[in-house]
Amino acid sequence: MSRFTKLRLSPRPIAAAVVFVVFATALVIHLTTRPDDDPVAAPATSSPASATASSSPSSPPSSTAPATPLDPAGYQKVLTDVGASITPAVQQLEQATTPAEVNSASSSLSSAVSSAAQQLDAALPPDAIRGTNRALLSDFTVLYNSSVPKIGSSALTNKLCGGVSAIAELSNDQGVAGLRDTLAKLATADPAHPYHLGPLFPDAHPAPNRSAENGAVLAGAGGGKNSVSIKNVSGTDQAVTFADLSRPVFTVYVKAGATTSASGIADGHYTVYSTGGTDWDASRGRFTRDCSFSKFGVPAAMKDNGYTHTNIDLTVHKIDPLAQPSGPFPEQSSIEPLEYPH
Repeated sequence: MSRFTKLRLSPRPIAAAVVFVVFATALVIHLTTRPDDDPVAAPATSSPASATASSSPSSPPSSTAPATPLDPAGYQKVLTDVGASITPAVQQLEQATTPAEVNSASSSLSSAVSSAAQQLDAALPPDAIRGTNRALLSDFTVLYNSSVPKIGSSALTNKLCGGVSAIAELSNDQGVAGLRDTLAKLATADPAHPYHLGPLFPDAHPAPNRSAENGAVLAGAGGGKNSVSIKNVSGTDQAVTFADLSRPVFTVYVKAGATTSASGIADGHYTVYSTGGTDWDASRGRFTRDCSFSKFGVPAAMKDNGYTHTNIDLTVHKIDPLAQPSGPFPEQSSIEPLEYPH
């Protein structure tokens, strides 16, 4: 018997190989002979606003853009509608006089910005303006997610207490600055059709820093002979008010770190309040930033009997708004803004 034995090969692997070769050949033929107009499936995509909305619950909801581009007049109408929704909300914020009003106005502005983003996302602009429209949509998304919510948060902590300071802070925001640049480009993106929107926000400007003179009597001058001496160690300017129930009778302004005396307080049994902060709005009798509100625990009884009159001494301290009053008659304790008499 030979040392070399014949190997017997099974026909099955050979048959499988033949089938594979035939299949691969058919596939190559199909790919090389596919007509050019045969549709090819494309990966699903979404607009920038849609992608933002799906990834962040705080993003404005998006809409599906139509297939037919708008003509210039149609796109300008979209911009006009956007301005008509945002401008009143900005004006509402500017007119706010309390932290609660600032917070409420910021919520209204946030809703208006969200609506604007939806309108822009739903519109298919003319070809010449598509890039600018995407930039505008991106700017509104930043406003919705960051710029406007910061205003509301600052109002909740009494950092922003009036509209003029809220608008000043918003005017210097980076998101608003980006929007301002895009609006400038909007007018020149298509030389044949200059589009216009805004200005939606005021130009960047510093926050106001108004105050009154130390010892200035803001209300109630000449009402009587009773007087008050006030030392202000709170760290901010203060307006001290004597109120009959909730009706203010006499108010005197005291600079931070200063001491003053004032007379002219009529006879009465008063509760004494103090409000402090930065930027005194004399027309509204309020501070517009970093505002605080407090009440003195001991009532002030003022009496002029013809021979003598009452003079009381007060010291205004810095009050922690989160601290609880200590003792049954705390010298001074924090109160809610709405409790301060105006």
